[in-house]
Amino acid sequence: MAHNLFLGMYSFRIKKRHSKDSEAIDNNTFLSESYPEEHNKFETGFVQDVVKVFDLGTFKNDKNTHGAILEENEFNKDTRTIDILINGGITGLKQYLIDENGDTSELSDKETIGLKFFARIWLPANSKSGYIFLQKYGSLSIKPIFDAILKKVLNENNYSLVGRKVSATTTKKRQKEFMRRSSLRDVILVSKRSVFDTNSVQARQATIKLSNIKYSSNNTIDKKEFKDALKKHGFSIGNRDYEIRATYVCDDDGYKQARTVVLDDSEETINIIPSILVPNNCIDIDNSPVFEEMKKLVDLEMAQVKKEAKL
Repeated sequence: MAHNLFLGMYSFRIKKRHSKDSEAIDNNTFLSESYPEEHNKFETGFVQDVVKVFDLGTFKNDKNTHGAILEENEFNKDTRTIDILINGGITGLKQYLIDENGDTSELSDKETIGLKFFARIWLPANSKSGYIFLQKYGSLSIKPIFDAILKKVLNENNYSLVGRKVSATTTKKRQKEFMRRSSLRDVILVSKRSVFDTNSVQARQATIKLSNIKYSSNNTIDKKEFKDALKKHGFSIGNRDYEIRATYVCDDDGYKQARTVVLDDSEETINIIPSILVPNNCIDIDNSPVFEEMKKLVDLEMAQVKKEAKL
């Protein structure tokens, strides 16, 4: 395989336009109020609205940074999911095709060099959360396309996203597995005080980095352990405003990924969102996602979400 493929998981909540973020509604209410005349509100309402986005050719997001065309779609009315295979990529830039001899061909900023991407949108019943599972190539993602699709469909039905965004998320099982298999690379303390702070002439921004420090047996470090390590090196934090960032590294079948998080003693679980490495059986000889196999992979992630959320 020439490139690693990954699966990202995102969540969103829906509210009436111009209402408060605290007034999120459940998915059942959204479907009932948006498609009152439809008997099968998900498949003949929401699914058709998503498909219609691509009716006029290449769909582009508002900022014209990404574009895509629809190649395949399939819905499941029982699970309220729509699976999508699209061909898309970056647009709005003058791009070049380079062959193996180094010769280049120029493309206009209105053209898109496409890659195939798999995605699933899920509106679980009796829940205020919706989910998007989106495959990507390394760091190359077309999440802005799905942000735009969702916003367009919601806006046409007089709804919007809580917080105006779709946020990356993962399961607790994935988090625990990452922490179990990871090692702590370093911990950095950053003073939040800025050189522009006028409250004190002594204000300075400082950074302290420690590597190879001892931490608790469950593969995590808390603020107290970091403070103790600082004291051993002759540093005292005092009462300054600061944050502590820990970087963990995990080896996933030969692929190393690093994640940096801000330590927060009030959180029971460290909020790390690891990438999900797509297995080889989900990738064809052209290094593109296999539609049917990707559906099975996402089914497993959905089952874990249901278990944790008790859906």
